[in-house]
Amino acid sequence: MELAQVRYFLALCRTLNFSRAAEACNVTQPAFSRAIQRLEEELGGALIFRERTLTRLTALGLEMRPHFETMVEAAEAAHALAAARRKTAPRSLRIGLGPGIPATPITSAVAEILRVLPGTEIHFTEAPSGTLVDTMLADGLDCALLPDDAPLPERLNRWPLFRDNAALICPETHPLARHNQCRLVDLEGETLLLGHECGNFGDRLTQMAEAPLQTQRMRASASQMQELVRAGLGLALLSNRIVIAPPLATRDFVDPVLDRQVLLTAVAGRPVNQAAAGFMRLCRAQAFD
Repeated sequence: MELAQVRYFLALCRTLNFSRAAEACNVTQPAFSRAIQRLEEELGGALIFRERTLTRLTALGLEMRPHFETMVEAAEAAHALAAARRKTAPRSLRIGLGPGIPATPITSAVAEILRVLPGTEIHFTEAPSGTLVDTMLADGLDCALLPDDAPLPERLNRWPLFRDNAALICPETHPLARHNQCRLVDLEGETLLLGHECGNFGDRLTQMAEAPLQTQRMRASASQMQELVRAGLGLALLSNRIVIAPPLATRDFVDPVLDRQVLLTAVAGRPVNQAAAGFMRLCRAQAFD
């Protein structure tokens, strides 16, 4: 399978017209049609249904389109990064992380930027969603990972990246550490530490609980919350994507399910440097677990 074939197919998806798609790809229609036919042969099925003036995607074509779009985005990101590597101007990548959102899921994209563009300065900023939005609009950040319930202005582009779920954090010696999963009923008699900077999982649980929970509010980051749990001040609900080190244990919180969609956001229409553009393309092309 050649990337040119994939590009031809995507052009045909946009136009649903062989002549216009061939013209857009700057090839003759016979060569264009042969490329589509070879692609269908390699995939073992028809991608396009064509009958007189009617052209539409088959079920296989509809299924393959998002995968092909991801392939082209990844290829374009690689080309852009390779071109940027030849430039010597200093580069930086400024990423905002919303409340309780870890950098763990995007480390592979950051690593690829540093591999292709060595010397790029990476800046992480952890702050409330509103602060990160204001900073982006003021050109203080290239992009930010924000929860989908954050109030976002129309000026921001947004792309869903992944979902994260609440996990219960407790000392390894705590009785709940012997559980495979934890539920609301397991928190009876326990102190739950709450913090707006940790993703609001705990606050959402207190609103859903029929009986009041024993809570303690803390103005603390996710890493600081782990220190408080380690000190025996209570338990915490954090993103299951945060890496937890001993002597703490993490257990999936399954009843009720507490999850959220995490978005990649950036100011629409604003030019960014090659490192930032490549990073955002890599994130959008990445398949998150």
